[in-house]
This record gives sequence, structure tokens and C-alpha cells, in this order.
Amino acid sequence: MKLETLRIQNFRTYSEAKLNFSSRLIFFIGENGEGKTNLLEAISLFSNLKSFRENTDDELVKWNENFFYLDCIIKNSDGVKRLEIGFTNQETKKKKFKVNETDVKNKSDFIGEFKTVIFTPNDLKIVEGGPAERRKFVDYLLSVSDNYYLNDLLEYNRALKHRNVLLKNKFSSRKEFLPWNEILSVRGQRIINKRKEFIENLKTIFSENLKNLSGGKDEFEIRYIQRVSNPDTYTQALDSSFEIDLRVGHTTVGIHRDEIFIGKDNKDIESFASQGQKRSVAISLRTSQFYYVQKITGETPILLIDDVIRELDIKRREYFVDLILNSGQAFFTTTDLEGIKDYIGSLDEKIEVYKVSNGFIEKYESS
Repeated sequence: MKLETLRIQNFRTYSEAKLNFSSRLIFFIGENGEGKTNLLEAISLFSNLKSFRENTDDELVKWNENFFYLDCIIKNSDGVKRLEIGFTNQETKKKKFKVNETDVKNKSDFIGEFKTVIFTPNDLKIVEGGPAERRKFVDYLLSVSDNYYLNDLLEYNRALKHRNVLLKNKFSSRKEFLPWNEILSVRGQRIINKRKEFIENLKTIFSENLKNLSGGKDEFEIRYIQRVSNPDTYTQALDSSFEIDLRVGHTTVGIHRDEIFIGKDNKDIESFASQGQKRSVAISLRTSQFYYVQKITGETPILLIDDVIRELDIKRREYFVDLILNSGQAFFTTTDLEGIKDYIGSLDEKIEVYKVSNGFIEKYESS
């Protein structure tokens, strides 16, 4: 998979920019706060229509403007495609996306066209952020590789939202909850099955990556902890929790409460591991994501590496070089190339370097 062109209008710090990429390794360099990460954010938006920094669409619009527009040309096993994303907050908020100049109505028909894996310093949130962050990691991975899973997840979340609205209305009757309970039960069980299967497939990849990254020092397990076992008990559990749910104003039972355990001897890594161990686990999870998507979809995802390499010790930097060797294309952000070229240079490939400063992008060098 390759990103050939990227066009930006009114996105973050950029009024307008158009970039053409001819190399496999592309660097965006500049001081902190100049907009390097904004470029990776724009690229990653084509993957799942959401900011990896968890910003709303409104927050992605350039200051004093009322819309943003993104356009890219990608090349994958299906050939060359054009992807477009547009958002306006003028009068009413509206977001549109296109594939080959044709409007796409459903998110599930857009997500998965362009596959990326992003490494950022905030990846530690997967380890430290608790069940919600780990579920988000798993849900994203399954969504970009399985449209049926994405549809189930969207419908589950829609039903959950409606059920929670009813719960806030203290005068709602049990009968009103039945259709939403049915959706949560059926969709939830399918989600559970695919999450469990995914974790089982991920275990071996994760363990091998962690072993290589830590030199065999770290051995942690990963497993899925479900709270509801089958559709019958799912519906029963929702009904049994009705009074509690009504009292607290939200649904306390379901796949949105399940957990992904990472740790050892039944102790979660969050409670005992060092920062170095947590960093290794986060990198191993992202690397596992890369190889999983590659295996399931037959496409090699694009790597987006946001100012991560400089933080790593020699062992972890060498590990990244091995990963980059197996990638289709990689985009990096960094303040400068000092020290990094020593590692990337060993790949003996042409690189493209763009200087980023105050919303302007200049092709700096190509070597």
C-alpha cells in the first residue's frame, strides 16, 4: 500500500497544501508545535475517519474557518483510488466522504480502504488507560479488517445510546427496553466471539514481538475477559440489571464493560511494570497490529511514526528498523535527522524530507 498524493485545505494549522510522495520513507522535520503531527493526523483520518488524538471534527478545522477538506491518491492491491473527506460546521455540521469521486453513505464502506498503523508516545495509554483504551485498540483493529464487525459495533453503540437515553427517563417501562436489549444481546455476542478469536490470534504475534524487543526479558500474557457468556444470559443479565441501570442512569452490563488483560500471574501490567516494560508492551501491540492487518487483509499497512524513535534505546531502535524493512511505506515526524539517519541509512534507500514551519511545508531534500 502506498500514499502517492495528499491535499489539505483548512486542516489544523494548514490553509492549503499539496504533497506528492515518490519514496518509501518520508520525514517531516521541524520544531515542536509547528504542525508535523497534524500531517500524520490528516493521513490517518483516511483510515477510520477519526483523529488518533481524539479531537472532534470541529477541532480539526483551521481557526476562523468553517470547513476542512482532505484528498489523497492511494495505490493498493485493487489499483489506484482517490479518497476524499470533507467536513463543514456552517449552519449544520456535515461530514462527507468519497471513494473515486462517488459519495459513500456508510462509514463501513469507507473504513478499511486505506490501512495505517500509527506509533505515538501516547500509545502508553493502551497499557495505562484501563479497559476502555484496550477495548478501543481491539475494536479499531477489527473494524479496519472486518466490515461485519464494524457494522455490529456501530449498531451495538447505537442501541446502547438509545437504551441509556431511556434509562435517564426514570418513567420508562421495562417493555420499552426489549428491542434495545435484543440488539445488544445479538450484536454483543457476535462482537464477543470475534474479539476472543482476535485475541487468540494476537497472542503468538504479541509474545514473539515482545520477546524480540526486550531480548527475552519480558513475558506477559494477553487475554480477553468477557462479562456475558451467551445470548440467553446476555438478555437475562440486561433484565436483571434493570433496577441498577435505572438508578445510575446507564447500562452496566455488556461488551462495553469487557476487559483485555495484559500482565503476569493474574496481575495487570499497569500495577507493577516499569515504564520501560510498558513502552515495550505498547510497541509490541502496535507491531502486532501491523502484522495482523497484513495477514488478514493481504495489504501491507503504511506506518505513521510520530516522534517515537528518538525516545528509544539502541535495542528498540534496531527493532524499528526491522519493522520498517517489512513495511510498504513509512512517514516519520522528528525535530531533526541527527542520530536517526544512522539507523535509517542502513536501509540504503532514498528518503524524502519535508521542512515544516508555521503551517508551511517545503521539500527540504531527497537523498
